[in-house]
Amino acid sequence: MKHFAIIFIIILLLQPHLFLAAQSKRTSPLQPLTDITDFIKNHNLEVGTWEVTMKKDINQDEMSYYKEMLQTQYPHMTIKETENEKSKKFVFTNHQKKSQFVEKFIMVVSKEMQSYAQILYVATGDEWNESTKSNFMPRLNQLKSAIFQENTTIFTCVKTEYNGIIDGVLLLEKFSTRLQIEELQILNEEDFISVTGLTKKWSQAIPYGDQGSMNVQFALREGMGAKTTLTFGTPVITNEY
Repeated sequence: MKHFAIIFIIILLLQPHLFLAAQSKRTSPLQPLTDITDFIKNHNLEVGTWEVTMKKDINQDEMSYYKEMLQTQYPHMTIKETENEKSKKFVFTNHQKKSQFVEKFIMVVSKEMQSYAQILYVATGDEWNESTKSNFMPRLNQLKSAIFQENTTIFTCVKTEYNGIIDGVLLLEKFSTRLQIEELQILNEEDFISVTGLTKKWSQAIPYGDQGSMNVQFALREGMGAKTTLTFGTPVITNEY
């Protein structure tokens, strides 16, 4: 009886840790990226490019602090400055030859809202696997702590292209079924199909008008010749930077 009580206490002590570990795995911000790339590979397609984006709204007075921090920590970054009627943009690009991904820090300064600015982190690559994930996840966590908030929404996007006889519409239907997506809006044009929806398999979501929340968009675009592009985004497939 005494041994049983000890075992029972150990189980009680371990339960929260087991629950947190399971919850962490279930709600990982990069789980969508893994789910999407697995789906693409399982249908004998190659991942074209993947992208991860984090955003943070800041005051324009903070711009000099972040610029100095990036230039100090990443002295080998290339810096490009562009400007239009609405905003000024600074792009810091980190080209590491041995890295599995390319990093960019983008600062956008609004000319229409005097106090408003935004800093973005964008990582891109052409292969997503366990090796890439194990290298990228610590980097993501580091940046969330140093620059962004822990609850920052992480936007992901994956593209693939194919030629020939694959039924792209059927692939979109399979993707929706696999993730049990509630389809909120469907746009169907001659050479373009786009679906906006919500899946409970991913924890992050953003407001979507009167329809509650959304956390996934996926689209098919038929290009010149026989080439078709499939794009999967969480929550969105378009970038405004």
